Amino acid sequence: MIRRLLLIALALASFVLAACGDGEPRTVTAGESEAAYVTLGSMQYQVQISRQLNPRDVRDRTFLIGIPPEDRGLEANEIWFGVWVRAFNGSEGSERAADEFKIVDTRGQEFEPIELQSVNAFSYRPSAVRAGSEYPQRGSAAAETSSTGALLLFKLPVDALSFRPLELEFGSSELSGQQSSITLDV
Repeated sequence: MIRRLLLIALALASFVLAACGDGEPRTVTAGESEAAYVTLGSMQYQVQISRQLNPRDVRDRTFLIGIPPEDRGLEANEIWFGVWVRAFNGSEGSERAADEFKIVDTRGQEFEPIELQSVNAFSYRPSAVRAGSEYPQRGSAAAETSSTGALLLFKLPVDALSFRPLELEFGSSELSGQQSSITLDV
């Protein structure tokens, strides 16, 4: 409820600020928090939440289903880290969602998500998003969780959390050279 009120307040503030501008539409490609909407191509993206996942916690285990065998083990100095993402297509045609993601820490270390197998109903899968629609689709398992986003799963070294802020950078193979980013609230 508080998150929804915050989103409504941010939307209203954006509207007021836009009304005070010079009439030029502004494309935001770098968000300073997870609440920010950023644009990549003609789609907008928002990180719903990011957090460390605990494989011993019953609620987190479902997010860890479908990890490929070669990636399943964690070293003593590693953690599972989830980022839940939503995408909105406000254009008049179908658009493909971003398909290139990485987390970057302040040292410049880069971490790519693990490609989860199809048995994970919460996993982010780049796909076409119909005009006026959002991803994940309403009614899907990913959209109906408390995070209302699709999961990007990362294996991070614990010390990456000491080199914050962490940035989620993303792009699309269909939009060469374009990139957007969101600062994660870790």
